[in-house]
Amino acid sequence: MRLRLPIFNLRKACRRPLFQVSSLRRLQRDDDGATAVEFAIVVTPFFIFILGLIGCSFYFFIMNSVEKGMDQATRLVRTGQAVAQKMTVDQFRKAICSGAGAWIDCNNLTVFAQAADTWSDTLQPTQCLDNTKNQSQIMKPTDLIAIYTGTASQVVIVTTCYQWNFTAHLPLIKLGNAPDGSTMLQTATAFRSEPYPSN
Repeated sequence: MRLRLPIFNLRKACRRPLFQVSSLRRLQRDDDGATAVEFAIVVTPFFIFILGLIGCSFYFFIMNSVEKGMDQATRLVRTGQAVAQKMTVDQFRKAICSGAGAWIDCNNLTVFAQAADTWSDTLQPTQCLDNTKNQSQIMKPTDLIAIYTGTASQVVIVTTCYQWNFTAHLPLIKLGNAPDGSTMLQTATAFRSEPYPSN
């Protein structure tokens, strides 16, 4: 009975490492799914950038709307029409909202006004987030606006504070400057009233 020993094949033994090396090279060259991986890396900062761009656009749109409404309403004070019409503080505030547009929530708009005889008098615009000072400057809605804006040829500063709630609803990010996460938008204008005839 013959005992058969396994024959060692030198050629096959030498080819095996070459086969394994070529398999590794093939894996290195395989770029299937690379686009998906790159997109997953880029998509988060991309969407943050897009949302930030939209938020900035909304911010400037709302800010310009409030400024437009204030410019139109303060013209009534500058020309004496607000005095002649016996306009109240609430009517003046609603005139600002009307000029700003329907997308402005009038309940979030507050108005402050001060008058002085000359430009050299130290009048400072009201700081919307400084609640301690604002309590003494709050105007009653039923008061005539003329009480706060003075008479003809006086220097007037009107400040509007608008609480914009958009930033309070953003998840994970706090961008607002108010304690509740909303953003307090402030606009101010200063002018000298025209020498309109007093009643």
